[in-house]
Amino acid sequence: MSPDYSLLKIVLIFTLLWVPINDAMARDSYIENCLRSAKPDGHCLRMQRNLKRWEDSIEIAANKVGIEAALLKAVVAVESHFNANAQSNSGPVGLTQILPSTARTLGFSKDQLKFPEVNLEAGALYLKVQLTQFGNQDLAVIAYNLGGKTQTLNKKSQRHANLYANEVMSIYEYFKAREKILEQSNTN
Repeated sequence: MSPDYSLLKIVLIFTLLWVPINDAMARDSYIENCLRSAKPDGHCLRMQRNLKRWEDSIEIAANKVGIEAALLKAVVAVESHFNANAQSNSGPVGLTQILPSTARTLGFSKDQLKFPEVNLEAGALYLKVQLTQFGNQDLAVIAYNLGGKTQTLNKKSQRHANLYANEVMSIYEYFKAREKILEQSNTN
C-alpha cells in the first residue's frame, strides 16, 4: 500500500501559492494601498481625486511622446501623488517632479513647468529619453530618479533609486491590471 500524499500536496501547494501572494500583499506601498482604497484616509482620498483629475492629461502626454500611459501614471503617483502643486526643496516641480534644468534640456522653461499639462509632457519626454537610452523599463525608471544614470557611487542614493524603481514598477503593474479589467468590462 502506497502512502497518501494528498495532504502533503495540499500543504505544499498552499505554501507555494499563499506565501508569495501574502508576502507581495504585505509589500504593497502606501501609494498602492491608497489607489486600491485599502487606506481611505484624507491623503488617500485626495490622491484618488487627483488621479481622476489628471488621468486623461497623463494619457495625452504619454501618447504624445509614445510611452505607456500606465508607466507615466506610476511615475507621477510616486513622484507627486498626483499633486500638480508638488515642490521639493531640491528643485523638482509639478506632477512629474522634473528639475527645471532637466526640462530646459528638453526645450521647456521653468515657467512652463507650472502648467500641469506641460509638466506632464516634459516628464513623459524625459522618461521616453531614458527608455530609449536604456531599453528597459526598470533601468529607465532608475535613470529618471538618478538624473539620467542608472548607478551612483552614493550607496544611499542608489538604494533609494532601486526602491523607487520597485515601487514605480509595482504601481505600473497595478495600472496595467486596472486597464485590463476596464477593457474587459467595456467589452461585456
